[in-house]
Amino acid sequence: MEQMQFKISSFLKDLIGRELITDEFVAVFELVKNSFDAHAKKVKVIFENQYDLTNARIIIWDNGRGMDKSDLQNKWLFVAHSDKRDGTEDKDYRDKIQHKRTFAGAKGVGRFSCDRLGRYLNLLSIKDAPNALIENLKIDWTSFEQDSNQEFIDIKVEHDNLSTTNYEDFQKGTILEISGLRDIWDRDRIKKLKVSLEKLINPIQGNDVNDFAIEIIANDELLQDQKETDDRDKVNGVVRNIVFERLGLKTTQIKVSITNHGGTITTTLTDRGTDIYTLTERNPYDKLYDIDIVLFVLNRAGKINFKKIMGVDSVKYGSVFIYKNGFRIYPFGEEGDDTLKIDRRKQQGFYRFLGTRDLLGRIEINGERSDLRETTSRDGGFVKNESWNQLVEFFYDKALRRLETYTVGIIKWGDEKFDKETGEIIQPELKPEDVKDKILNIISNLTKAKEVIDVQYNQDFLQIYESKQERSATQLVKNLTRMAEETNNPQFVKQAKAVERRVAELKQSVGELEKENANKEEENKKNQEKIQQLNTENLFLLSDVPNDTKEFKSLQHHITHTSNSIAEYIASATESLINGETEKALEYMRYAELENQMILTLSNFVSKAKFDTKVNKITDDIITFIDEYINNLYLLTHKKIKINIEKTSYKHIYKFVPIEVIILVDNILNNAPKHHAKNVDISWHKNEDHIELHISNDGDTLSDELLPHIFEYRFSTTGGGGIGLYYAKEIITRMNGFISVNNKRTKGVEFIISFKK
Repeated sequence: MEQMQFKISSFLKDLIGRELITDEFVAVFELVKNSFDAHAKKVKVIFENQYDLTNARIIIWDNGRGMDKSDLQNKWLFVAHSDKRDGTEDKDYRDKIQHKRTFAGAKGVGRFSCDRLGRYLNLLSIKDAPNALIENLKIDWTSFEQDSNQEFIDIKVEHDNLSTTNYEDFQKGTILEISGLRDIWDRDRIKKLKVSLEKLINPIQGNDVNDFAIEIIANDELLQDQKETDDRDKVNGVVRNIVFERLGLKTTQIKVSITNHGGTITTTLTDRGTDIYTLTERNPYDKLYDIDIVLFVLNRAGKINFKKIMGVDSVKYGSVFIYKNGFRIYPFGEEGDDTLKIDRRKQQGFYRFLGTRDLLGRIEINGERSDLRETTSRDGGFVKNESWNQLVEFFYDKALRRLETYTVGIIKWGDEKFDKETGEIIQPELKPEDVKDKILNIISNLTKAKEVIDVQYNQDFLQIYESKQERSATQLVKNLTRMAEETNNPQFVKQAKAVERRVAELKQSVGELEKENANKEEENKKNQEKIQQLNTENLFLLSDVPNDTKEFKSLQHHITHTSNSIAEYIASATESLINGETEKALEYMRYAELENQMILTLSNFVSKAKFDTKVNKITDDIITFIDEYINNLYLLTHKKIKINIEKTSYKHIYKFVPIEVIILVDNILNNAPKHHAKNVDISWHKNEDHIELHISNDGDTLSDELLPHIFEYRFSTTGGGGIGLYYAKEIITRMNGFISVNNKRTKGVEFIISFKK
């Protein structure tokens, strides 16, 4: 039987070079990782003549152990050969150094990154050995591209030994001179490379990465660098390695670790510096060991703080990165990358799940592993095998979902409300001390799982008592007792007894307080009724107050301010008419009309306002404000119509402009008698995310044909100006609310105004 063998075309070079390494940054990363694997302490990435395309060069210079002729022939020129992968990489050398590094690469094709960067390669290398020679290789990568019928091994490269080089202090290591560049490396491209290199190395993952530095040198950019006051805007310099923990972000984070022997998983949840719980459980993933996951949730304040520190929006920085032995795996974490399908999942439950815009974090893989390995395409992530599937499941089940349970389900992360004008937090997200009973419930649910070996939690969560907390604490006692029996762990017995004792103490204390409070409640109820009868005024007074100097100054302030606004709007309208912009001119005139209405309205109630009318906005209960305005002021001057206000116990604290709210109410109430109404009913209704003001009258009904037009400018069915309802809608829209009309009543119409929470 005759045996045959494969022949390899010279075009193989493209398949394992430029067609695999398509990104110029990834090409630089591969060469930097090769320097690290060569035990270099430092690597320089040098850009020469970057604006002269003919003479531009990239030089990558490391001070590693270098290569001799044998290394070049049997390793560097041996395609796809990797001593890193088969474990024969200079064992004697590695045994002599103090810290042993786990290799960053193991494919044996990273050297072809030189082809991605430029046409020509001039390699210089001096081995860290006595009497070492200066080895020199010269390669023109296009020589592999001439004829696909020519075999790969038949393409020759030049080798020589040099007596000297142009580089001072070149005693050992390797220098790669790359010319005939395929990209223009201007200032912006080098800055982007620098930012990417900052995220290439994870300095807290061990593996001797803290003893490895990357420096960018670009002499053509030195002058511009001198003008920059912020180091982040400079090109030249040593690349700093960024770690999230060092940013001082006060946010919620979870850390999950599989021990190096793979037996247990430890999870720690922390919220703004407060430890919530630490859980230890058996590891169900037989393919995974020595892996850490750290995830941070960024709320609005966290994102603002991140930008102050980093000078870039967190979303542009990235999301969840993956590091293997201290070096980043692409494309995980890149802006827009969703390899882990985090954003796809968020689309299925927008308010239940976190997305890449909400997260910063890392998955850290340590040790020599052949099961979790990169694809040959260096920006393609990991090979999709069983180990990868288990890693994704581990990420979701033990890290992301537990983080979501706490942040989205408990502290209502992302629900904080901000004033659009000032940026002030109106309603912050909840703190751990606000939700102790719910935290206890989470811990209780976690301890139900049979895989749990140990649980530690913040004992402060037992310092308050509520009925909900009693149920959670009682269940926790049962779970801890069961765990103690199953694991023979005396610590669980102590915890169970401590929780049980604390619950009993709290029950007794609450029982005594309930008796005392019952007596006081009746007394307080009577006092409240008396106070309510006596305190008939709040934001508005029942009778006129003398018009003293302060009130006249307040009125004068508003009139002056509003008059100036009217003048500006009229001037703008005139200019628009001259320019032929009729629609724009009409818009300015509408604004002027509204400002004029403010003056008229203000003059009617300024003497009765208890608040300072010079204040643009107030924060108060808008329900009380509107009810008191109608009772104490509107009805004094509008006696022909009967208004019935249904009493309510609701309160709705809101930030609003008093004058605008009064104009809003006036315009709707004034509309009723114009349509022959005699009675108006006012009531409040509470919904999940807003409160509704219902104003209904017994006047004329409204046809379906006219309904879509009643809020249009200058539309009127009574011969009036047609601006009242138009401005009512304008104002409620400004307040981030909305208004609708119910015309299906037997008689009259009903206006429904919604104020969001």
